[in-house]
Amino acid sequence: MSTSLITGINGFAGRHLAALLLEKGRSVAGLGIEATCSLDNIPYEVVDITDSDSVAQAFARLAPQDIYHLAGVSFPAEADRTPRSALDINITGTISVIDAMKRYCAQGKLLVVGSSKEYDTNAEGLISEESLPNPSNFYGISKYATELIGLQYCRQYGLDIRFTRSFNHTGPGQSQLFVCSDWAKQIARAEKGDIPQEINVGDLNVEIDFSDVRDVVNAYWLIMEKGGRSQVYNVCSGVTRPLSEILAFVTKKSSVPLRVIEESGRLRKVKTYRRLAGDNRKLRAETGWEPKIPIEKTLDDLLRYWRIELA
Repeated sequence: MSTSLITGINGFAGRHLAALLLEKGRSVAGLGIEATCSLDNIPYEVVDITDSDSVAQAFARLAPQDIYHLAGVSFPAEADRTPRSALDINITGTISVIDAMKRYCAQGKLLVVGSSKEYDTNAEGLISEESLPNPSNFYGISKYATELIGLQYCRQYGLDIRFTRSFNHTGPGQSQLFVCSDWAKQIARAEKGDIPQEINVGDLNVEIDFSDVRDVVNAYWLIMEKGGRSQVYNVCSGVTRPLSEILAFVTKKSSVPLRVIEESGRLRKVKTYRRLAGDNRKLRAETGWEPKIPIEKTLDDLLRYWRIELA
């Protein structure tokens, strides 16, 4: 049985992707910086992806055929705080993975996961893959750089690398650093009595294209199964939702009344998108992908996750 390797397997999307691949009958292995794997009975290597020798040795031992590269800095604000570290991890780490692929599984396939933050903050309407990237923060720059580098490896060495520009996604297991999970955790804590019956928010005057993480990892699998070499795919719902609407939904689900408090410390310090919707027609046409999980179920499952975690 061929092996699918997930870098960053302990991360939010990594755990959901591993579960999906196992369900599809794949043999799964993982790389991560944590001491142990969050999933049982999976071959796992503790590796710093910026250490190219360690990554290569892990590839030699695990012998993957398909590689899903999810490891790296995923929180834009972290990249803005420590740009040198973020650029090193996201760019050098990706080069380490591609070089290991070239050396040990050059006939395999690699998916490099990018971000909608590669697009221009002034972009309006449905943004297709033909839109010229113009990132305005260090996170977006790091992701666009990995795409350009990967494309050069395709041209120069004939490797089969595919790319995503993934828009916002959420769901059970997401870090509280991200807005939907932050709100869900605050609600669960207020219900439990750990904090006052209030929810602290930042700027609500933003519309975001949210997908469920389980739909997103299904897109990743389909891109590897049916997508094309050197191709870039938007992974997105194609619909934006105001954060005020998301907030209204989750607060309505609270078992206690909540007072909404806007905190200046939560307001973004850098320019960001006010409304950015992705065009997913290429992904649908080439892979047959369809988003299946409505946002209401996503948020319900996220609230349930935090209630269980805090119980």
